[in-house]
Amino acid sequence: MDYREALHNLNDIDLKYIYEQLFQESAAELHQIELIESIRKEAFSSDYLKQILQLMPSDEYSLLMRSIEEEHEFVPVPSERVFFALQSLLMFETKQGMILPSDLRREIQQLDKREINVKRQQLEQDLDFMTGALFLYGYVHSQHVEQLHKQYFNEELSEERLSHTLQLLGIEPVNDMIILPVIRDGFVDQKLPEYRAEHYYTPESFEELKRYAGSHHHQHEEALNNLLGFIQTHASEDGEELAELIDTVRFLIIASNDANLTMEELINLFAKDLSEPQFEMFEQLFVIALEETRLWIYGGKKLSEVRLEIESQEQAEEEEKEKKVINLDVFRKDT
Repeated sequence: MDYREALHNLNDIDLKYIYEQLFQESAAELHQIELIESIRKEAFSSDYLKQILQLMPSDEYSLLMRSIEEEHEFVPVPSERVFFALQSLLMFETKQGMILPSDLRREIQQLDKREINVKRQQLEQDLDFMTGALFLYGYVHSQHVEQLHKQYFNEELSEERLSHTLQLLGIEPVNDMIILPVIRDGFVDQKLPEYRAEHYYTPESFEELKRYAGSHHHQHEEALNNLLGFIQTHASEDGEELAELIDTVRFLIIASNDANLTMEELINLFAKDLSEPQFEMFEQLFVIALEETRLWIYGGKKLSEVRLEIESQEQAEEEEKEKKVINLDVFRKDT
């Protein structure tokens, strides 16, 4: 089966959906032949094929390239990835599985695989870097992101490259701030803070920053994990409800800017039915989690680190005052 025949097997609704996803314009007035030829021409372009292959998840990319190399007609794409495969317009779902059109296979065989792999690795690094920064800070100035990139990779982060990465993540900056969508609405019509490098915690290496990338962010924070482990043990929920509760508690902690309000929310969510000894243990774990988890409100610093910084600053100011008093006394003796 070739690509055109595969498209012919789709109904008009599917064809129009694919066309609109591909061209970002209405397909309402187009006939079947126009839809099929337009889709085929665009999907077979070298730039489009390279872009899709670069964006494919690693497991799906490996399956596809193995199938192409061995000239298979079908690709064993896992069921949970079928929708992505359809969006990519590279394969088509049939009753027999995911079909790979023969002419499309030949087009992909002619591409420079080495170039694609280099760009895939670069894109993976960019996505890890950006999601690491977003989940560590919650909201971060683009200047700080650029500074981190230069520190880790010894190269400037171009505006075009940053914009492309943010576009892939579905992030729309607010002025010079890059903000997670879940908290972006809170910044609408507000005066944004000016950039201060000292506000942010700076991971020592890219490997440390990567620990916050993606859905596993903050899952290595020991104090937070102790709190979540306690909740998991004593919660009445199970299955998906428990997983949702754990995700909610994690978000409330790392996004907390008011310990009392956060505590009230956690009590309503989970702790109101605990016995007195259990509640005391919960309270202790909560306080330690807030102290020792990297919080968005403090630029990814722990509250314990912020307190140490304040104490150090106050001590330095006190020592400076003492120096001025001593110098003034010396001046008085001389006169």
